[in-house]
Amino acid sequence: MEVDVKVDMKNIEEKFADPNYSRGRYALANQMLADMNPFVPKKEGDLRQATSINIDASAVNYHMKYAKKQFYEQHRNYTTPGTGPRWDLKAKGMYGKDWINAFVKGARLN
Repeated sequence: MEVDVKVDMKNIEEKFADPNYSRGRYALANQMLADMNPFVPKKEGDLRQATSINIDASAVNYHMKYAKKQFYEQHRNYTTPGTGPRWDLKAKGMYGKDWINAFVKGARLN
């Protein structure tokens, strides 16, 4: 028995082109930043406000001097309930699927 398979590849290069991939990464980074924000410790709000995304959307950055310590070390008293270290993992557990969807939509893969 013979089977003839035809695959339409005319749009595949366009879908995976760098501009689409870049848009997807940017959408993903923005969604991650928004979803992580409620879990970032907030005494005065400075840490939540002093953020940026790399130009290539490869990282979300927190610019306060104490950001690294807050991110990695557990402290006794957090003034805002639900906040603490490793806010990325907390947000990922709740919103990880949304992050995938943000990339897919941003990259126009759907």
